[in-house]
Amino acid sequence: MCHLQKLYEKYKDQGLVVLGFNCIDNKGITKSLLRENGVTFPNIREVSRIAWKVLDKGYKADGGVPVSYIIDREGKVVDAWYGYEEGHPRALAALKKAGLNVEE
Repeated sequence: MCHLQKLYEKYKDQGLVVLGFNCIDNKGITKSLLRENGVTFPNIREVSRIAWKVLDKGYKADGGVPVSYIIDREGKVVDAWYGYEEGHPRALAALKKAGLNVEE
């Protein structure tokens, strides 16, 4: 989550929007995680069966979390992956492909 916060802070002025979506953790855990990680980007917490179905079937998460998506300005998924990568090279490449001016 910290890596997403860093990307958000660095590229939000270029139009990067980061949106967190949690359909697993209870409200207390979610709030604690966000606070502990200094997250300032918007987050949705919805633990309904429909929310899980959207994540699992609609966005091909296949039951694994965390999943990161880079979506371009036309709403197309540029890339998606599970977990965290040190230095987020895949995220930077996807942001560049989505049209942001990215420093590598």
